[in-house]
Amino acid sequence: MEAKNFLSDRFNDSTKSLFKSFLVLIEDLHTENQISFHKLKKHLPEHIDIINQANYFDEEKMQYLRKKILDMGNESIRDSQNDLEKFTVKFNFK
Repeated sequence: MEAKNFLSDRFNDSTKSLFKSFLVLIEDLHTENQISFHKLKKHLPEHIDIINQANYFDEEKMQYLRKKILDMGNESIRDSQNDLEKFTVKFNFK
Protein backbone atom coordinates (compact mmCIF):
# COMPACT_ATOMS: atom_id res chain seq x y z
CA MET A 1 0.00 0.00 0.00
CA GLU A 2 2.90 2.34 0.69
CA ALA A 3 4.09 2.18 -2.95
CA LYS A 4 0.61 2.93 -4.26
CA ASN A 5 0.29 5.92 -1.93
CA PHE A 6 3.67 7.22 -3.07
CA LEU A 7 2.69 6.87 -6.73
CA SER A 8 -0.71 8.44 -6.06
CA ASP A 9 0.91 11.43 -4.36
CA ARG A 10 3.26 11.88 -7.32
CA PHE A 11 0.35 11.81 -9.80
CA ASN A 12 -1.60 14.28 -7.69
CA ASP A 13 1.34 16.66 -7.32
CA SER A 14 2.06 16.59 -11.05
CA THR A 15 -1.57 17.23 -11.92
CA LYS A 16 -1.84 20.08 -9.43
CA SER A 17 1.33 21.64 -10.80
CA LEU A 18 0.03 21.42 -14.36
CA PHE A 19 -3.29 23.03 -13.53
CA LYS A 20 -1.63 25.75 -11.45
CA SER A 21 0.37 26.55 -14.58
CA PHE A 22 -2.87 26.79 -16.57
CA LEU A 23 -4.22 29.21 -13.98
CA VAL A 24 -1.11 31.38 -14.27
CA LEU A 25 -1.50 31.42 -18.06
CA ILE A 26 -5.12 32.58 -18.01
CA GLU A 27 -4.29 35.18 -15.36
CA ASP A 28 -1.53 36.50 -17.63
CA LEU A 29 -3.90 36.58 -20.61
CA HIS A 30 -6.55 38.34 -18.54
CA THR A 31 -4.04 40.96 -17.37
CA GLU A 32 -2.82 41.59 -20.93
CA ASN A 33 -6.42 41.90 -22.09
CA GLN A 34 -7.21 44.39 -19.33
CA ILE A 35 -4.14 46.47 -20.21
CA SER A 36 -5.10 46.55 -23.89
CA PHE A 37 -8.67 47.58 -23.18
CA HIS A 38 -7.51 50.21 -20.71
CA LYS A 39 -5.37 51.73 -23.49
CA LEU A 40 -8.34 51.74 -25.85
CA LYS A 41 -10.53 53.47 -23.28
CA LYS A 42 -7.82 56.03 -22.57
CA HIS A 43 -7.36 56.94 -26.24
CA LEU A 44 -11.00 56.60 -27.31
CA PRO A 45 -13.01 57.86 -24.33
CA GLU A 46 -15.97 58.72 -26.53
CA HIS A 47 -16.38 55.00 -27.34
CA ILE A 48 -16.12 53.52 -23.83
CA ASP A 49 -19.52 51.82 -24.02
CA ILE A 50 -18.63 50.04 -27.27
CA ILE A 51 -15.19 49.13 -25.93
CA ASN A 52 -16.73 47.67 -22.77
CA GLN A 53 -19.16 45.67 -24.87
CA ALA A 54 -16.30 44.32 -27.02
CA ASN A 55 -14.35 43.06 -24.01
CA TYR A 56 -15.42 39.43 -23.76
CA PHE A 57 -12.64 38.57 -21.27
CA ASP A 58 -14.11 40.40 -18.32
CA GLU A 59 -13.91 39.39 -14.66
CA GLU A 60 -16.94 37.12 -14.96
CA LYS A 61 -15.37 35.21 -17.87
CA MET A 62 -12.09 34.99 -15.94
CA GLN A 63 -13.83 33.41 -12.94
CA TYR A 64 -15.70 31.00 -15.22
CA LEU A 65 -12.44 29.84 -16.86
CA ARG A 66 -10.70 29.57 -13.50
CA LYS A 67 -13.48 27.35 -12.17
CA LYS A 68 -13.40 25.18 -15.29
CA ILE A 69 -9.64 24.66 -14.95
CA LEU A 70 -9.95 23.74 -11.27
CA ASP A 71 -12.85 21.39 -12.02
CA MET A 72 -10.85 19.66 -14.78
CA GLY A 73 -7.86 19.33 -12.46
CA ASN A 74 -9.94 17.78 -9.71
CA GLU A 75 -11.60 15.43 -12.18
CA SER A 76 -8.21 14.38 -13.51
CA ILE A 77 -6.99 13.62 -9.99
CA ARG A 78 -10.11 11.56 -9.26
CA ASP A 79 -9.71 9.65 -12.54
CA SER A 80 -6.08 8.83 -11.83
CA GLN A 81 -7.02 7.68 -8.32
CA ASN A 82 -9.70 5.40 -9.76
CA ASP A 83 -7.29 4.02 -12.35
CA LEU A 84 -4.62 3.44 -9.73
CA GLU A 85 -7.02 1.37 -7.64
CA LYS A 86 -7.04 -1.23 -10.44
CA PHE A 87 -3.37 -2.04 -9.88
CA THR A 88 -1.10 -3.50 -7.28
CA VAL A 89 2.01 -1.39 -7.06
CA LYS A 90 5.34 -2.63 -5.73
CA PHE A 91 8.74 -1.05 -6.05
CA ASN A 92 11.74 -3.29 -6.35
CA PHE A 93 14.89 -1.24 -5.72
CA LYS A 94 18.24 -2.63 -6.82
